[in-house]
Amino acid sequence: MQQSGGAGALVAECADKNYVAKMSDYIIEGTVEKVESKWNEGKTAIFTHSDLTIEKYVKGTPFKQNKLKIVTPGGTVGGISQWVEDQPIFHEGKRVRIYFAETDGAFTIVCAQFGVEEL
Repeated sequence: MQQSGGAGALVAECADKNYVAKMSDYIIEGTVEKVESKWNEGKTAIFTHSDLTIEKYVKGTPFKQNKLKIVTPGGTVGGISQWVEDQPIFHEGKRVRIYFAETDGAFTIVCAQFGVEEL
C-alpha cells in the first residue's frame, strides 16, 4: 500500500486531536522499519519513502498486509536536501500513530504533520 504525505493546508482544527480522529478513516500504530529518500524520475524533486509495519488498528478495517509504504515530499539525497513545510518526518525504529483518510482508493495523512504522533 502506498499513500502520500497529506495536504499542506493546515487549519486551526488540526491542532485538535478529536478533529483529526473524526476526519480519519484509519488510525494505525506501527514501527518505522526503513526510511529512504530518492529523486523522482525527472530528478526535479526528492521524495522520502518510509516502510512501516502495522501493529495495531485503532480505527478502520485491517488491510490485507500489515505493511505500508508512505511517500512524503522532501528529504536528502547525497548532499542535497529539499524540505517541504508541514510534512511529517519519519525516523527508523520509531513507533508512530498515523491518522489516514481514504478518497477513491488513495490515502493521505489527515492534517499532514499533525496526523502523525510518536508513541
